[in-house]
Amino acid sequence: MRLARNGDWEVHPDAASEPVPARTTFLSPFDRLVYDRDRAEALWGFRYRLEMYVPKAKREYGYYVLPILRGDRLIGRIDPVFDRKSGVLRVNSVHWEPGVKPTSLQKQLRSLAKFIGAGSIEER
Repeated sequence: MRLARNGDWEVHPDAASEPVPARTTFLSPFDRLVYDRDRAEALWGFRYRLEMYVPKAKREYGYYVLPILRGDRLIGRIDPVFDRKSGVLRVNSVHWEPGVKPTSLQKQLRSLAKFIGAGSIEER
C-alpha cells in the first residue's frame, strides 16, 4: 500500500483480498507493516516510535518495544528483553491499544524465546 500523488491510498493490484488469519504475532520494528511510521499511524491510528535513543525517564513504552499484530489489527506493544547471561527472556511490559481485550501471549513468548535461545521466560 502506498500513498498516491492525489492523497489516496493505493493497493497493489495483485494483493490478496481474502480475510487475514486471526493469528497473533510480534513484529520487528523494521517489519514493512510498521517501518513507515507515518503510514502505520495514518492507516491504523497506531503511533509507533523506537525509544532506544529516548532518555529512560521520557520513554512511553520501553527501550525496544515490539508491535503486537492480531489478524489485520495492531492491538498493542510488548517490551521484551533477553538477558543473555542468565538465558532469560524478560517481559518488562505489555501495552494494549484502547478498546482491545487483553489476550494471552504465552504461545508467542515461547516462540520468541525459542528463536533467541532463551531458556526461560519471566513476566513482570
